[in-house]
Amino acid sequence: MNMTPWQALQQRCLEVAQTPHDQACASPCMSVCVMKTDADECWGCLRTLDEVAHWSIYTPAEQRGVWHRLSARIQQHFQQA
Repeated sequence: MNMTPWQALQQRCLEVAQTPHDQACASPCMSVCVMKTDADECWGCLRTLDEVAHWSIYTPAEQRGVWHRLSARIQQHFQQA
């Protein structure tokens, strides 16, 4: 069974939780790069434009902060779906 981008993102979020805290996290990018017109977030990875633009320069702690926020966004989107 194929996963939707949000299901794949949720799976990646669980995997990132296992990443050692001093290591960079996997990118949330799902290769569905379309900014929603009604919200400041990408349709595929649910990151804001700032989070997308700064991902490569974020420290591991900042990347974890993005993943923490994404976790809440993922749950919100699954409740709406």
